[in-house]
Amino acid sequence: MKSMKMAFIPFIFLLVFTLLCNTIAFSISYDLGYKEGYANGVIDGTDMAEIDIKEGNRKSYRRAMLSEDEIIKLHGLENENEDYINSFLDGYEDGFEEGYNKTYDELKNGIKDEESKTNEYGRNFGKLMGEIFGYKDYYEGKSNKWKNAIPSDSEILNIFNLKNETAGHRQLFINSFKEWFQEGYEEGYRKANFEPIKVSYVKGKEDGAYFGGTLGSIFGKKDFYENKVSNWEINLPSDEKIVKDFSLSSISKEYLEGFLAEFKRAFEEKYNEVYRLLNTEIFTLYYENGYQHGKEIGTSRGISYANIDLLLGLTNDSLRYKQSDYEIISEFKLYLENEKYREGFISGYNEGFIKGYTITYQNGNADKSLQKLVIDKIPTSGGRITSKDNRVTLSIEKGTYYNDIIVLLNKFNDLYGAYLLNQNWIKASDIFTVKVVNPSYQFDNSKKIELSFEYYGPKTGGVYKYSNGIWTYLPSKITEDRITTYIRPSSLNTDYGIYAVFIDESFINIRDIRGHWAKDEINTYVRRGLAQLFPDKTFRPDSPITRGQLLRLLSKVYNWNLKGLDDKIKELENLKDYNDLGDYKQYVAYGLKQGYIGVFSDNTFKVNYPVTYNQINYVMRKVTGDNNFNWTKIASSMQQYKDTRSKSYNSMDNTITRAEVIYMLYLLNE
Repeated sequence: MKSMKMAFIPFIFLLVFTLLCNTIAFSISYDLGYKEGYANGVIDGTDMAEIDIKEGNRKSYRRAMLSEDEIIKLHGLENENEDYINSFLDGYEDGFEEGYNKTYDELKNGIKDEESKTNEYGRNFGKLMGEIFGYKDYYEGKSNKWKNAIPSDSEILNIFNLKNETAGHRQLFINSFKEWFQEGYEEGYRKANFEPIKVSYVKGKEDGAYFGGTLGSIFGKKDFYENKVSNWEINLPSDEKIVKDFSLSSISKEYLEGFLAEFKRAFEEKYNEVYRLLNTEIFTLYYENGYQHGKEIGTSRGISYANIDLLLGLTNDSLRYKQSDYEIISEFKLYLENEKYREGFISGYNEGFIKGYTITYQNGNADKSLQKLVIDKIPTSGGRITSKDNRVTLSIEKGTYYNDIIVLLNKFNDLYGAYLLNQNWIKASDIFTVKVVNPSYQFDNSKKIELSFEYYGPKTGGVYKYSNGIWTYLPSKITEDRITTYIRPSSLNTDYGIYAVFIDESFINIRDIRGHWAKDEINTYVRRGLAQLFPDKTFRPDSPITRGQLLRLLSKVYNWNLKGLDDKIKELENLKDYNDLGDYKQYVAYGLKQGYIGVFSDNTFKVNYPVTYNQINYVMRKVTGDNNFNWTKIASSMQQYKDTRSKSYNSMDNTITRAEVIYMLYLLNE
């Protein structure tokens, strides 16, 4: 059922004055084409508003309305004359706007259902009309007969423009109008008859206040809904008009003065009161609707961004997504709405976003905290602990620890963004921390703890450990669905370890170490940027290491500070083979300055000479500061764990290979 149109408001003034006059004239002349166009426009506008609300479209009757050609075709006007078509189109546009806007607002704002509203309209106007007629009939000396005064059904239809409504709607309004007209009439007649009319100033004021207030209220509503400025003086009837319409010409002077004075005062007061009240209610409605819509959208947006931040491991900070008012207006096309709606929307959006984001992040973070931490007790016989998502496993061999220990395996998401800046790596796992609680601090460091991640990436993937602000590659073995590394118990003795899997797309497989006994250690040092490949991308593991290569490798591993060597480099010019030093000058200068290595008796450095096992003993004792360093321990480890016999067993004057030096440094520093 279509709702009551706003069009009834402009008729109220006409209603009151015509009913108070001796002659009632209800006839309204309409152009036939306009009327039919208007009726069809209302129907089509109502239908389109219902569609726009259902599809979530913004309010715009102009966008929804058909073009003139489409209207003519839809309603079969092709054979009508031009005047009829133009009149039909004018009426259609007015009716479409009326039906669309009214229906859209009602559906959008959830106002009363049609039946209830129709009853209310009929009740209000029936009672008001009846009361006025009751007063009027009494003052004119007529008997109390409401049936003689009530308008006919056709007059009611014309007054309230009900012809275009459905039959059910019209009948409901008429029945309600008649029922309350009778009550209003009898009440007005009784009030007038309650005591003889006192022809006095006081009685005149009382009656003037009643009728002036009634008309002022009607005109206040009329001007507001017609979008006119508030101006009660323009609408106030003249004294002559008041006297004529209320049949006051033969009344006493005292009554007339009181009536006119209070009529004007009450008219002004009620006009302004109603206009301000409607203005406040409408703007409050705009603001509240905007606030509610903004809050719903903001809450949804905040929830989405909180889930994204939780997934990426970002901190709880809704302000990183703070939008300016201009950005919100532009994104949600609020420039199509009025100012109060925009203000409400922006306020609700900001509040909803912060609440939606914060609550979602805190709840999600708490849930993740409960889900990501695994704690287990590992006996001396060994065991394993697995993350709750089954993607990470830590295995401890029996006898690694001499008493029961507690192991904590915790998913930790906040390091990736902070510590991988400017790195050509791809994150291929969550970040995990491993903590071992070992009350005795005793363990067998020759045994290793196995750390394994689920992995399906390329061969350039590896397990990395975070320490001292950098990620360090650990020797990693890739199988069908896992990537595994081994951790020494000493690295977890007093602190926790942070581990993750990354893919290094810049890494190149070294083809000449495949199957080599030291391939893991060589691979590790190359991936860490400590050892260099030859221009042909080979490592040449079994070639002797030269004096220059050794110094450069030691510089990388022990992070030598090569600044302030200008004077020492200048001294190198005295060497007979200075020109042979090439890119090794700074490493040679540092090594000579620190006493790690010396110059030959013929005043040459021989940068490209191979290094012997005896010489490596001398250099490493100086570099490490450990006078007990002995290559034989490294050779023994090679034979025991790598099943490889060093040539040092034959003679310490033999040359040490590049692979042996890498293995030695890895063993000493891992």
